[in-house]
Amino acid sequence: MKRSANATTVPAFRQRRPAQLAERELLHLEMVLANFVERNAASERLPAKYWDMRIAQLDAEYDLVPSQSQRVASLQRKLALLDNALANASSAADAQEGQQSRRVAA
Repeated sequence: MKRSANATTVPAFRQRRPAQLAERELLHLEMVLANFVERNAASERLPAKYWDMRIAQLDAEYDLVPSQSQRVASLQRKLALLDNALANASSAADAQEGQQSRRVAA
């Protein structure tokens, strides 16, 4: 029986990677967020869009087990909270700086 050429081609969709390979990525992302929180770097901006994309890639590219899916969701929540906290801290610092410059001008 003759095989068609389409039988050996890669399907149009990408196969998801095994959950075992996601573990390294999960650990890295958890470490990055933990280190950023530990440094309490309110003056710096966490590039949230980049890290959110990295976290979303885990869910899209890997066949995660339920515990890994929970960790991904936790990372997304932590990133959102951290980004909001940094945005609020930055706004507060800007407001305080504005008040100080008005005092100097007066």
